Amino acid sequence: MTYGLMLALVLIVIHLVQYLMDVYKPPMWVNILTYAVIVGGIVYGTIRFRDDELGGYISYGKALGFGVLLSLFASIVYGFYNYLLTAVIDPSYMEGVYRMLEETYLEMGMDYDQVETMMETVKKFQTPLMMVFSSVFGFTFMGTVFSLITSIFLKKEEPLFETEE
Repeated sequence: MTYGLMLALVLIVIHLVQYLMDVYKPPMWVNILTYAVIVGGIVYGTIRFRDDELGGYISYGKALGFGVLLSLFASIVYGFYNYLLTAVIDPSYMEGVYRMLEETYLEMGMDYDQVETMMETVKKFQTPLMMVFSSVFGFTFMGTVFSLITSIFLKKEEPLFETEE
């Protein structure tokens, strides 16, 4: 939980910087930075858990499970922050998101009627509570994929036989 909280706080700081700068569609390097922070948080947390709690050894399954739980907890904290931002602190935030989506759809070559239809659908499903659920699900899924990969490199099996020197 500690490492999930730390990861969530770093992600919240990244988002707060974007929010304060009034950026609704971050540049690609910010997205890459966010993914790197998530992977780094999973790796750091798993290594600390392996070395501090498990005596330096961890199986692939345990590393995977730890990474998924870390991601789940971080996603819940981040989802709570996202809910507070969109429902309590700044309900008008979603209007900026909707404007950014409209611009994106128009840049993709959709005509205005298609964009209008898409925006009606988006507004039905982009309520603060739905955003929390999609955030928790999406973040946990992404954390699971990253954990599947990082666990390969972080596992350290305990030797079956002790050698005396």
